[in-house]
Amino acid sequence: MRRATRAVLLLLSAASVTGPRPLRADEAGEIRWSFSGEARFRPEWRDNADLNDALDDDTRQGFMRVRLGVRAAVRDDYTLFVQVQDSRVAGEEAPPSPTTSNQRNLDLHQGYATAGFGAKKNFLLTLGRQEWAYGDHRLVGNFSWNNVGRAFDGVKLHWTRERFFLDGLFASISDRSEGTGGNTGSALYGLYAQAAPRQGAEYEGYYLGFADHVAAAGESLAPGRTNINAVGARAKDRFGRLDFVAEAVFERGEWNGDDLAAHAAAAQAGLTWGSGAKVRVFGGYDFASGDQNPADGKRQEFFNFFPTNHPHYGLMDYEGWRNINSPYGGVSLTRGRHFAQAKVHHFDLDEARGPWKDAAGTVLGSDPAGASGTSVGREVDLTYRFAWKEKASVEAGLARFDPGRFAKLRRGSDPSEWGYFMLTFAF
Repeated sequence: MRRATRAVLLLLSAASVTGPRPLRADEAGEIRWSFSGEARFRPEWRDNADLNDALDDDTRQGFMRVRLGVRAAVRDDYTLFVQVQDSRVAGEEAPPSPTTSNQRNLDLHQGYATAGFGAKKNFLLTLGRQEWAYGDHRLVGNFSWNNVGRAFDGVKLHWTRERFFLDGLFASISDRSEGTGGNTGSALYGLYAQAAPRQGAEYEGYYLGFADHVAAAGESLAPGRTNINAVGARAKDRFGRLDFVAEAVFERGEWNGDDLAAHAAAAQAGLTWGSGAKVRVFGGYDFASGDQNPADGKRQEFFNFFPTNHPHYGLMDYEGWRNINSPYGGVSLTRGRHFAQAKVHHFDLDEARGPWKDAAGTVLGSDPAGASGTSVGREVDLTYRFAWKEKASVEAGLARFDPGRFAKLRRGSDPSEWGYFMLTFAF
């Protein structure tokens, strides 16, 4: 943690050497204002999340989100952006008269200031609450599918030169204080670099760290803290009809005092045909290590950091990038403003003794003895999207999860189904 803090401070001090020039009197009033907004409504239906038809757990909810942002830019040097968000579930206000109650769903989603540095403005410093998203969002994403989304309270220093950029990151994830007033919160920090040699090509390398100063009991039952260091690489490119993306990550450190050694990888390749109507056939594989023995004081389960898991491991969000072996395949059709896709996932545990967790990290099933096998199940996802305007769209999806042996023994043997319909308007 101290090393990460020193690294970020060093980056900031380097930027301050070539700080932004002071405004002249005739420039003080040159402020450009711009506004942005989004309104989104998404009803969802889910049946049988417990995989047991005998219990009625059919749920229907309508998620509503409205965002309004204002940006003030003084020439090309200074920018202030504020984005407020109202996020709620339809009908959640207190009964019996919903319109006369207030559940305080309004909050600041983003609020930050940016400043450009250097002769060519190739340094950009951003301070405040801000969205971060890198690569395919597998480790750091804005989680926009969620009704609230994700933003980070922190600082980012962005340096760019031609087709290359390097970001230095530091964010406070939580700020918990003990009775003595000492800070015992957690933090995310790291470096992220990308080279883009041509249009659509991305070659990236990164280091991410996470530290939690709250001692908790791990497998050894002795309280310990968490310090995770992750090093990864990602490549995305296209050659004619063929496109591919691949990513691999290695983690070392400690988790609640236990020794941590974990890894993960993901890859996808696709072929596209057509011009007016484009058909793409694709296949891929998602892998993340699981814990080999839940009582040996050594942890191998991959830590997923702060991702956007929803588009990767099944739309029903019954899986995350941890303890997973998952081949998948699908086909998509794009024609004008229409997009349709069908995708099939097969889910296995990497380690039979490790738990099955959903996208949020909640345990859905566990067998420490490993006698239930590794077959979690299969999921079929169907989606359709129509963009009738540049920033306005309608989208719908259906999904079905059929449990495998592990899920049947540890949770239930009946299939689960889910669907949604989403309207989005933005400017």
